[in-house]
Amino acid sequence: MRNLVLVYFLFILSFSSCQTDPPTFGDILAKSFDQEIFKDFDSTAYFSAIEKELKGDNSRLFNPKWMRVLADSSRGFTWIPNQLFTGGTDTLLYYLERSEEHGIDPSIFHTVEISHALNRLKSKQITDLNEAYQLLAKVEVLSSDALVAYLNVLENGIVNPKKLYGRYFVGHKRYSLDKAKHLLDSALNVSEVVNHAQPTNSIYRKFQHLLLEGDLNKEERVKVLMTMERLRWMGEDFPDKYVFVNIPEMKLQMITAGAVEQTMNVCVGETENKAFAKTGENHETPMMRGVLDRMQVNPVWNIPKSIVKKELLNSVRANPGYLESRNMVVYNLKGQIVDPYTINWQADSVENFKFKQNPGFDNSLGNIKFIFANPYAIYLHDTPAKQKFKVSNRALSHGCVRVEDPTSLAAFLVNNEREAEKIATEIKDSVNNSRWVKMKEGIPVYLSYYTTWLDGDDKIQQFPDIYGYDERLKVAMKKYLN
Repeated sequence: MRNLVLVYFLFILSFSSCQTDPPTFGDILAKSFDQEIFKDFDSTAYFSAIEKELKGDNSRLFNPKWMRVLADSSRGFTWIPNQLFTGGTDTLLYYLERSEEHGIDPSIFHTVEISHALNRLKSKQITDLNEAYQLLAKVEVLSSDALVAYLNVLENGIVNPKKLYGRYFVGHKRYSLDKAKHLLDSALNVSEVVNHAQPTNSIYRKFQHLLLEGDLNKEERVKVLMTMERLRWMGEDFPDKYVFVNIPEMKLQMITAGAVEQTMNVCVGETENKAFAKTGENHETPMMRGVLDRMQVNPVWNIPKSIVKKELLNSVRANPGYLESRNMVVYNLKGQIVDPYTINWQADSVENFKFKQNPGFDNSLGNIKFIFANPYAIYLHDTPAKQKFKVSNRALSHGCVRVEDPTSLAAFLVNNEREAEKIATEIKDSVNNSRWVKMKEGIPVYLSYYTTWLDGDDKIQQFPDIYGYDERLKVAMKKYLN
């Protein structure tokens, strides 16, 4: 903390490098605030004021532990010498007070306390240096805490989705202590930094416009704020061409240059299954993103062990011929096909076998599956159960996304008329030969969860909260909202 003296000293030298008797920091304060009392400024007393500020009611701080570490680090706080006299504090306060434009309560960023301290410092009415130390310490600590919090909120969201949802598998980087330290120790341009943090996502901007200009009732406002928070988690804007699955809407959109080329129904992961509650299994489609870069026409289905244990095994135990009737085969761990009638299904562990369903009209993946790299075995695929797309509640799958019109999706992805026609023919004929198709250019895919979205005319749409995610988010955001 006492190394801040060095920062002050360098700061003073920058003011008058050619003078033989440069001004003290107290002289600079006295001149800046036009009060002679500051000439008796004592660094030790000021450090004590910062300690007192940190030991006080620090529950209002976003990162009290970080502020403590920063205060005790070799560099110490640098806000007062670097920002107070260059307008950085005023600029920060200006942006903090406008955080309501994002639906966030400005007071959580200490705007009232910082503003009061600044006004008091500028009032020319301070007669006690102890009061001056307290006010400067308040500006130092609260401005540092507010800047880091404000940037983290706008760039990454108010809450951490990975702590809120167990099935949020999108990369998410929040501010770290090292990043905060680097930020505060650098000769930062506050205006530049906070401008850069403003969300640029085009859909976020549309919701922001609705928030500021739209005639929203209380319920609509809260839902719009939750959507804006989810978009802040995303960070960057959507790419030029992408596939967008909105889980609550149970629809897929193919989008190019912001225009929806086609929309189709999808089936998503089923809601909590009471039969699996004790095992902790979850079939909800996870929130994730990836790049669709290949597809398998007339695919082989490698049946997951969870499905074998919970659904397939009982049927096989009752009738080993069930596998053949469903175009399924069983392999040992050496990859050799095994006659299901030679297996003691009552005693042998399914861990000793692998199950596959060969290509065909009854394959559970239909006639095509669309792959994007992820460690959770999630993909998009066709299905023979076409009637499922006609029901209103299409939360029916084991987690993967079943698509209503796989031919159109394949054409959108390959962007090659001849290849698209070949795939369409293979799907129509339901041939038994499996074939991989690799795209020349991968297309981003987003499996997202928005219960409030916009239609083609930028009008608000509401969808059922099928997984009950909204309430958790609403509770977590409550104290931050305007």
